Amino acid sequence: MDQLIAPGQRLRLVGSGATVTVEQRIGAGGQGVVHAVRLGDAPFAVKWFRPALRQDEFRACIEALVARGRPPHAAFVWPIDLVEQTERGRPGDGAAGFGYLMRLVEPRFVPIPQVLNERQQPSFRVLATIGRELVEAMAALHAAGLCYRDFSFGNVWVDPLTAQVAVLDNDNIGSEGGGVFVKGTGRFMAPEILRDEALPSTVTDLHSLAVLLFFVLVHGHPLLGARVDSSYTWEGGGQPSELELLLEHFGRRPLFVFDPHDAANRPVPGDRMLLWWELYPEFVRQAFTRAFTVGLRDASLGGRVTEGVWRRVLQRLHDSVWSCPRCGAEVFHDQERPGGTCWACQAPLPVPPLLRLPAGRVLVLGERAVLTDLHLTGGRGVATVVGRVEPHPGRPGQVVLRNVGDHPWRVVPDGETMKAVQPGQRLGVRPMTVDFGAARGWITG
Repeated sequence: MDQLIAPGQRLRLVGSGATVTVEQRIGAGGQGVVHAVRLGDAPFAVKWFRPALRQDEFRACIEALVARGRPPHAAFVWPIDLVEQTERGRPGDGAAGFGYLMRLVEPRFVPIPQVLNERQQPSFRVLATIGRELVEAMAALHAAGLCYRDFSFGNVWVDPLTAQVAVLDNDNIGSEGGGVFVKGTGRFMAPEILRDEALPSTVTDLHSLAVLLFFVLVHGHPLLGARVDSSYTWEGGGQPSELELLLEHFGRRPLFVFDPHDAANRPVPGDRMLLWWELYPEFVRQAFTRAFTVGLRDASLGGRVTEGVWRRVLQRLHDSVWSCPRCGAEVFHDQERPGGTCWACQAPLPVPPLLRLPAGRVLVLGERAVLTDLHLTGGRGVATVVGRVEPHPGRPGQVVLRNVGDHPWRVVPDGETMKAVQPGQRLGVRPMTVDFGAARGWITG
């Protein structure tokens, strides 16, 4: 095993002049190795690079990221400072080069595939929130004039309990039109990059983001179905190389596994994508269909699904979750396809109580749903919870909405007089008008 840096070695921070002590190796890849380090009493991590061509240019790109200071979004494990050896290395000691200091990712974060392969799957709300966090991080990055370039399973970790996201390997981030050292990772790369028709950009990032979101929600690759699978298992002489197959199926002739007009690349029987795809409301499936039909052919901001669209889709998906009245399994309410059946027990699903808000926003009032100030205003940013849906204390199967904000609500239940719901109080969910102060809503169902 190559030992680029070793435990016990000391490295110097270029910007501050402080030193860090190298501890155990925690990761390795084609570019270099990652070690835990100690700066005083504080734990951090260092990525140390293997010698490579254009190393001076690569170092300059990382210096530019360090100079930006804070990352565009808290999810990014951003370079804090460059690190070098404290002394000139002896010939052959293997430690010549440089690296950068970053925060140490907490143990609660794990790679996305590990989360999706656990026997106990994250809740639907957690999956939707993971997706939304990824979208918010990439939207902030692109707004700063930067692109990510290297989406992969190893680069995105999540906390399955809180749905927080950590985006690693930020050294490949660069400005639009800047120097490119990594074009991406195989099946996450946009078709036009694989065909050598474009370099990484915001537009190509949007394809990679859609692929990652599809993995999170549908648990598979949107372009990997029966047609691709048969080419990899074909027997006989002249078998194409892995690179040629990658270029053919993900670059030259990509075909969405759920393409509405061509079923040649459907998931193979038994693939879990077949089950997960059917679980989602129509608006989610329409977004993915656009991303992997129009978006494959039209490599532009007009052709690809943008972060703004994904933000609305994922928020709406999060707000569509409720529980089957018969078995308690999590389900989605699909306004375009009401009257479906529970995926777990096959019981018919009634229409749940809905809170309808301005601009077409709808919150399903299922247990554990939350109402935030952003629901009321349609704004963005950090949400403040103002209402929580709880089980009705005296009527099994029904729910109440508790005011956990700072201001009273004025409610007019159908056929009743106006009442005030003070902070801390709850109201039984039934048809009514609710004046939240910031907006007025209507409970139906």
